[in-house]
Amino acid sequence: MGCIMMSSVLKVSIAAAVVLMVSGCASPNGWRAIGGSKSDAVVRLSYELLGKQVADESDGLKLAEQRCGYWGFSGAKAFELETKTCIDEQCHSYIITREYQCVD
Repeated sequence: MGCIMMSSVLKVSIAAAVVLMVSGCASPNGWRAIGGSKSDAVVRLSYELLGKQVADESDGLKLAEQRCGYWGFSGAKAFELETKTCIDEQCHSYIITREYQCVD
């Protein structure tokens, strides 16, 4: 009975690990703050682009507004330009970086 129970637990654990790995590949990493300047009222955010998946722009704006709020600003506005930096030899993955202007 112990071997049967262990086998079931192992199968469930493996299935859970596979689901987590597949879901991690299916969606991009979220936006994260990587820098900025309070004196320039600029927040710099980035996310990892995997394949053709892109991060939700509204999530980036929300994070920028939150960061700007820490500095006493009431909002943020995205600059039009973004940088795209290849992070693997075949350029299948990129780091996308965008700056946001903090506004009142």
